[in-house]
Amino acid sequence: MIITPETLVDKELSTCNELLQLDIRLHVRKPSWSFDQTKEYLTQLDSQCYSKISLHQHHELVNEMDLGGIHWKSNQQVISSGQMINSKSFHSFKEIRDESHTLAYGFLSPIYDSISKDNYQSQFDLNELKEEFEKGTPFPIYALGGVTLDDLATLRAIGFKGAVLLGSFWIDGEYERHLNLLKHITHGNC
Repeated sequence: MIITPETLVDKELSTCNELLQLDIRLHVRKPSWSFDQTKEYLTQLDSQCYSKISLHQHHELVNEMDLGGIHWKSNQQVISSGQMINSKSFHSFKEIRDESHTLAYGFLSPIYDSISKDNYQSQFDLNELKEEFEKGTPFPIYALGGVTLDDLATLRAIGFKGAVLLGSFWIDGEYERHLNLLKHITHGNC
């Protein structure tokens, strides 16, 4: 999974449209954007792939534009609606186990020190995470926070379903190189 950067970066829309052609879910997260800015952004993405998009803000656009899902902040109450995918952010296994709603998946963060957020340090020990996963989770959990493509095997061995990329994908502007790596990892699946 890929999360968009908070602010628009060079070639972001074309990169997102390429990502949507892969077997990857796109999370659109633009916390400071208005409803209209977010809607305009979404209209520039391939509408044939809207089912692969989850929205972090302006959730009413999910139904209006027939997007695939809603992502909830850790402090928000999940409101299930129809057949759409519901996902949520978490910062501890206690939060995950205390979640009363059925979710398609969750993000646990920060697993490593954040690349995109200053002073957002990991509080997790990888061995303790493995022990927690061995106890089971009510839904698949994806690693977020400081994650790079090089971490995928380690994270899966710990028990994560997969990883969510943000800073490591967008920060250096080398989207084409990252896309090529993702194409290789996903075997070019559309």
